[in-house]
Amino acid sequence: MRQRKMFTWRAAGLLWLMSLGATSMPMSMWADPQPLGFNAYHSPAEVNKYLETIADANKKITKLHKIAVSPGGRDLYLLEIGPETGQAKKTLPAVFVAANMEGVVPIAAEAALYLAGLLLEQPEVRKDKTWYILPVGNPDAAVRYFQKPLVMDARNNRSYNDDMDDRTDEDGMEDIDDNGIITMMRVKDPEGRWLPLPGEPNLMKQADWSKGEKGIYKLYTEGVDNDNDGQYNEDGPGGIDIGVTFPHLFPFFTTDAGPWALSEDESYNLVKFMCERPEIAMTICFGETNFCLGLPRGDRKSAVDLSRIKVPEDIAREHQLDPNRTYTMAEILEIARKRMPPGAEITEAMVAGFLGLGTVVNPLPEDLKFYNEISQQYKEFLKANKLDNKRLEPAPDKDGSFELWSYYHLGVPTFALDYWTPPALPEESKEPDKEEKALLDFSAKQLNGGGFVPWKPFKHPTMGEVEIGGFVPYIANTPPAPMLDSLLKSQVPWVFELVKKLPFIRIAGTEVKPMGSGLYRVKVWIENSGYLSYPTAMGKRNNRIPPVVVSLTGKNEYKIIEGKKRSLVADIPGHSAKMVQWIIQVETGEPLTVGLEVFTPNAGRDHGEIRLENKTTESGSGGPK
Repeated sequence: MRQRKMFTWRAAGLLWLMSLGATSMPMSMWADPQPLGFNAYHSPAEVNKYLETIADANKKITKLHKIAVSPGGRDLYLLEIGPETGQAKKTLPAVFVAANMEGVVPIAAEAALYLAGLLLEQPEVRKDKTWYILPVGNPDAAVRYFQKPLVMDARNNRSYNDDMDDRTDEDGMEDIDDNGIITMMRVKDPEGRWLPLPGEPNLMKQADWSKGEKGIYKLYTEGVDNDNDGQYNEDGPGGIDIGVTFPHLFPFFTTDAGPWALSEDESYNLVKFMCERPEIAMTICFGETNFCLGLPRGDRKSAVDLSRIKVPEDIAREHQLDPNRTYTMAEILEIARKRMPPGAEITEAMVAGFLGLGTVVNPLPEDLKFYNEISQQYKEFLKANKLDNKRLEPAPDKDGSFELWSYYHLGVPTFALDYWTPPALPEESKEPDKEEKALLDFSAKQLNGGGFVPWKPFKHPTMGEVEIGGFVPYIANTPPAPMLDSLLKSQVPWVFELVKKLPFIRIAGTEVKPMGSGLYRVKVWIENSGYLSYPTAMGKRNNRIPPVVVSLTGKNEYKIIEGKKRSLVADIPGHSAKMVQWIIQVETGEPLTVGLEVFTPNAGRDHGEIRLENKTTESGSGGPK
């Protein structure tokens, strides 16, 4: 049996308590003579120390931000790397990497540190971007990996009254068999719902009454009933799982997520930091989820299907629509645009708000296209690195997670990456409980049995005869430390492939045609030379990403007869261009040079000149084809 709420059972590689060793990384990146090595996991305190070392040794291109202090008194450090470090306003796009927001994925923090090292060693990957790296988003939870007894608990150290009685944090788990690991207890009980898996007595399954099965055990996490309320370990120390405190689909009325979204300094200050930096063009989350190996979840139930919208009767009557039929969003937009004044803008977000369509809970189809294509490329990348062996599925994204907030609220391309799960059983194995059997197989073959504690009798102080055993915490998401270096070396560089997909806006070409009497028709093609659309469909839907701003500059020696001095281009798909045009009158009748500026907060900016004279001119590659 694999418990899924507070624990995700982990490989007993952690039981091999390895000291910090020599590194395989170049000494040039570190000021400290004892450089970081990726042959052991590093505690939050060690991670922060290394971040300080990096920042101190590379002051011209790095800056260390302390964005919060956890309830346990641990600093949340965020490392900035790039050529614009120290500048209040950024002109280059930025990539934000958040790692180990769950606090229970040690390899995620190591991947973030490894990425920082690559950025410092390879100037070409940082020359035109700012990088923000948060290696440990939930340090109170992360530190438990390095403590005894070993327990997997994603909550921070905020006191929280889980069972809503008259005491707080009074009934947590205990290592009552004193083996240094918190596992499970099974107790024979006529009301039990669990029984041993046929053919594998170490594993447990819920009894299926439809098959005539009857349970014989009750299962509990290891410990005693400290508050004598008949429940076991229901109100342990600590309280809030930072990984599910973000606003999108925040899980209200749960004990782990807190009283409201962003109730914790760790998540609130992170969101504040990001919202104050419009240059952030992409986010990548290192953790248990993987948006590259599999697409983001699209099976959440939504209040509305944007392909089958029913218009409320009063609005339908006012706008001559049929309240008894359904419309697609594209149809409603087309109808609305025909009735809007010239030059007025109408977006999906405006329509959704006007019709009260509610929150989008699944990725938009246009965005799923790029997720699907990038997923195929990622699988080829893994194959080339000999990492395409069948493994257990990454965890699905959770409501209230950082990656969901980033995609749905920020509207930027958002990717999640996990770096390891144990090998899966052979494809021909169709039996149930394959995941638990795969974990047991991995424990036996790779950990000498160290990933599973065999069930052993124990005299419990209140329950009497029980058995204690089960999977060691972290077996499902944390490889043994000796595997770290090769896993990171072969996978972390994929981040740079993702970043290559970013949109990049530039002036692709211009055309000037004299019309006589000092009048000129001016056309400018604005190109997105990147793969991803600017913005994503979700960014367009939530109306958060500003449009491309195309401005004419210069002295008032000309008059705009048609068009706007400051024009807006709402969106430009990847590898395509859109035209902006004006009719301009030169009042002096003499040739004139007009400045041209193109601005986006996170997809680049460009500038050029337009020469107005009595001959047709073209420049660049974006003119008529």
